[in-house]
Order: sequence, then structure tokens, then C-alpha cells
Amino acid sequence: MKVPEISASAARMLFLGIALVLTTVEFMPLFTGGFEYEIVFLGVHVGATLAIAYLLISWHGRRGPEDPVPLYDVALALAALACAAYFAANGQRVAERIEGVDDVFPLDVVFGVLLIVLLLEGCRRVAGLVLSIVTVVFILYVFAGPYIPGAMGHRGMTLDRFIDLQVLSTSGIFGTPISASAHMVFYFVVVGAFLERSGAGKLFVDIAYGVTARAWGGAGKAAIVASGLFGTVSGSAVANVLLSGLMTIPLMKRSGFKATVAGAIEATASTGGQLAPPIMGAAAFILADIVGVDYPDVVIAAITPALLYYISLYAVVHFYSLRHGLKPQAGVSIAEHLEGLRERWHLLLPLAAMIFLLISRYSLMTVGAYTTILIVALAMLRKATRMAQGDLVQAVLNGAKAACEVAVPSAVAGIIVGTLVQTGMALKLQRWLLDLADGSLTISLVGAMILTIILGMGMPTAAAYLVSAILVAPALQELGIPALPAHLFILYFSILSMVTPPVALSAYAAAGISGANLWQTGMSAFLLALPGFLIPYAFTINPAMLLQGSWIEVAGVVVPALIGVIGLASAFGGYAFGAMSMPVRIVMFAASPLLIAPDLMTDLMGIGGMALVLGFQLWRRKMEPVKSAAATRK
Repeated sequence: MKVPEISASAARMLFLGIALVLTTVEFMPLFTGGFEYEIVFLGVHVGATLAIAYLLISWHGRRGPEDPVPLYDVALALAALACAAYFAANGQRVAERIEGVDDVFPLDVVFGVLLIVLLLEGCRRVAGLVLSIVTVVFILYVFAGPYIPGAMGHRGMTLDRFIDLQVLSTSGIFGTPISASAHMVFYFVVVGAFLERSGAGKLFVDIAYGVTARAWGGAGKAAIVASGLFGTVSGSAVANVLLSGLMTIPLMKRSGFKATVAGAIEATASTGGQLAPPIMGAAAFILADIVGVDYPDVVIAAITPALLYYISLYAVVHFYSLRHGLKPQAGVSIAEHLEGLRERWHLLLPLAAMIFLLISRYSLMTVGAYTTILIVALAMLRKATRMAQGDLVQAVLNGAKAACEVAVPSAVAGIIVGTLVQTGMALKLQRWLLDLADGSLTISLVGAMILTIILGMGMPTAAAYLVSAILVAPALQELGIPALPAHLFILYFSILSMVTPPVALSAYAAAGISGANLWQTGMSAFLLALPGFLIPYAFTINPAMLLQGSWIEVAGVVVPALIGVIGLASAFGGYAFGAMSMPVRIVMFAASPLLIAPDLMTDLMGIGGMALVLGFQLWRRKMEPVKSAAATRK
């Protein structure tokens, strides 16, 4: 029997209506000064984005634009909106009630359980099965606590108490994760949606190819620049791969890059977009909220690590190209890209304005609103970028869709965070990590890295960061690491889990485009990103790399680290004044990280090792003509 359904056009109209309501509610505080009760604002944000998830994604996968929507998915979407309406209607009572003291009404339990079930299924559709399964395990742990022997056991709680904490307080679904999604992330995904619709993605590709097209390995370098630029506004590694990779990967393959290498370059560059200011990714906004600093402070701290990450990747491609003879392509015409740049350069002005507003510490809502208005206004100046009514509507829809992909996993992550805190499990795991390290900062950092990567595998970055921020960051702070470096350390490895096998999501997305083997692409991306795995250790040990300190202190850390990442790139690329043999590459690989470590003694050792390698390579280069001449005489 055929399942009743509504047409694609009817579903699109329903989606548009929800998206417009969501956008209106999000920007309303710009004119009204905010909502009297926070639960009203957050309830609409969760309910609307959850409803969008059910309209856009079926039980089996994402729907096409012409696919009808079964009535049961429409019913689930309406149920999500009903939950939002219920908690919004009870906003005053929820806001004024005392957790653990005031009664939990039967309808609170009904709508609370319904919302949790809807979120679990919605999260499975949006972010995959892993996060939903992990959340179910944590929920079961809440109720099974009295039956678990040993240190992992706890008193447990009733269903009413669980709903009290998870739904009627700020300790669960409506906690920090969804608050950051609603108050911070939404405005920048809207900016990204309008930029993309205006043609900024093409502008970034034109800039990249206009600058690098005639360099050694130009296509690979262009992919790095384009993906880095687009990544700063997309905020999602996988989305970045799918958007920019469709253009860059085929160009790299035609230029002589192996399919595996092309996919790895795109995956690593796209993943770094979440590390790159000024927008970074959703997790960076959550980090600012948790640490209690202004978002511009996070942006400033992230500048040097992001530059080192991209410089190392760019250098790897350069040395790889020299070793494999990927010469500049003189026949490549850059006129087309320059023409595209001339047609779209004005789209850079909204980004410049956004950076200025962020530095001036305007509210993120104000920054997002003004930047969006500027994008629309300036796009009208040229025919190539002019946005018709349909483009504006599509931009709103794309923004709501992107918000859904952040908000739903964030709400589910709030459930996990709530259970960790409410059961005492977070403190137990922190104590276990500290006991394992036995006071050693190095062991603690390595343990924190491994735990964060494991928690991040297969999970959206924001959710992975949140769980690790609760479990791991406090243990690092207890060892004396300041809050911002500790949380940035966690953030970096939550992001780098995207290129860490066995679940390297961005690498696997790139492999799907390049046609290369998934595992080989994942391993190649991991190796390309390896300098990025060392940078967090450097800024955690010495925050001067985060531009905290005098310029002399900053230079004393950054300059050696820059030399170190270029040395690592040389070792990976296998080239320094000529192709390097494997033993020489191993020496370079061993010496270079010593410069990234912020210590004078290790810097001197690293410089010594690199000097030996470079001296040997220069000697070989000078000897080759002599050997060739001798062979000719014979």
C-alpha cells in the first residue's frame, strides 16, 4: 500500500514558511531588544530546525528537490513545532520555576519525552547514527545508575527528574550548545548562505586560480586557497568539500595530481576552514560562550595557528609538486579567472565590513544582519552577482537548512552534556584522566588528544567539541593551562577528527568526488594534516602563539614554529634542493617538530638537524654535475 504523501511543491512551501518564521524570530531582537523569556526564543529555534530536518531528510537519506514528502514526516515536523509551541506558551512558568523544587506537570513529561524522541531521530537523519546511539547510551546510563557496580554507578533519577533537568532547565536541551546555535551560529550561516547565492564561491575560486594557476602544482595550491577562503564562511568541513571540491578536485586531477592526493588536499584544506578566522565553525561560537570570552578574542587567538596550518599544507603541495615534476602550466589562461574577479570583487566588501564589526565588538546578531544586508545591496551592483527574488528566497532556505544541521546535533549534544554533569560521570572521567597522567602535562595532552579524537569520530564538530569540553578541558585547566588555550586545544582535535581514520568524514567525502580509495585518501589527508596535530601542543604550552604576550614573546614562538612546519612539509613532500631519500626525510621529519615545541633548547636541536639535512642536500646537488661529467668521460 502506498504511503500518503504531499507534493514536493507543497513541502517546499511549508519549508519556506517555517524558514521565514525562524529567520524573523532570530532577527526580531534586533528591533525589540530581545524576548522576555529565553525558552520562547530557544524553543522556536529547536522546534523550527527540527521540523525542517524532517521535511528535508527522509528515513533513508536526503530528499531531492522534486521528491514528495510522506505524511508521517509531515506529522513529525508538526509534532516538533507543537513541542516548540508548548514550551513557548509556558515560557514564564519554565523561566520562573525552581529546578528540583517546583512540580513537573504531566504535559511537561509528555512533550519533553516527545521532544527527546524527535531529536534523536532528527539527529540520526541530519548527522548520522553515531551521535544518536551515543545519546541513547547516556540516557540509559541515567536510569541504570543504581544497578551499575563500582565507580561508574550513581543514584539514578526518576523520569520526572530527568525531564526537569533536560527540558525544563538550562542543563540539557536548552543549555549552552543550543544557546550558542541560536544566539551566534545562526547569523553566520545566514551570511554564508547569502554569500554563496551571490557567487562568492566562484569569486574565491577565481582569486585562488588567478594567484596560483601558473605556480608549481598550481591546481593544488588553488584548491587550498579556495577551500580556505570558502571554509571561513561555510563552517563545515564536509559541506566545504562538497561545494568547493566539485570544482577543485577535477582540476587537480587534470593537472597531474593523483586522485588520492587530490582528494586528500581538498579534505585537509576544507577541514582547516573551521580553524580559520573570521567566522571559523559553529564550535568556535560555543567555545566563546563556555569560556566566557568575546568571540573576537577567539578569532584573534586563532589567527596564528590557522596561518601555520595553511602554510604547512601549501608548502607540502609545493614540495610534492617539485618532487613529482608538476611544473607551472604556461598554457593555462588566467584571463577567465581575472574577468571573474573583476565581476565579483565587490563581494569582498561585506566580509571586510563583517571583520570590522567583529573587531568593534558589535553583537553577533548585529554583525550578521548588517553583513547580510550589505551582501544583498552590493550584489545588486553587477549583473553577474545580482540576486533575483528567487535567489533571495533560496538563500533564506539554505540558511535555515544550514542552521538545522547545526541546531539539531547541538540540542542532542546538550542531552549528553546534561547527563555527564547530572550523573557525576564528567568528574569521574576527569579524575581518571588526571590519575592516568600522574601530573605529567605531556601525557595529559596526549590523552586529551586521543580521547577528543575518539569522541569526535563520526560526530559533528560542535557536538564533539561540547562533549570533550565537559570531559577533558577541566582536567587540562586543573593542570594549570588557562581556559582559552585548553578549550582551543580541544576544539582543534575535534575538528581534526574529520581527517583522522578510521572515520575521516571530510576525506571520505573528497574520495567520493575524486573516485579514489576511501582508506588511502583518509590516510593521505591525515599525513597532510599532521603539522596541525602539533600546533595545539605548542600554543597550549606557550600561549604566546595565541598572540598573548609581548611581540618579542610572540615572535620567539611563531618564527621557529613557522620554520618547523615548513620543515615538516619538506619531509612529507620529499624535496629540499632536490629529491630526498627516505633516510634523509626521516631526519628532517624528526628535527622539524622540535622547532614547533616552544623551547629554546629544542629549537636549537631542531635547527641543527635541519641544517644537517639542508647541507647534505646542497652537497648532493653540487656533486650531481660532477658525477654526470665523470660518467660522460667514461
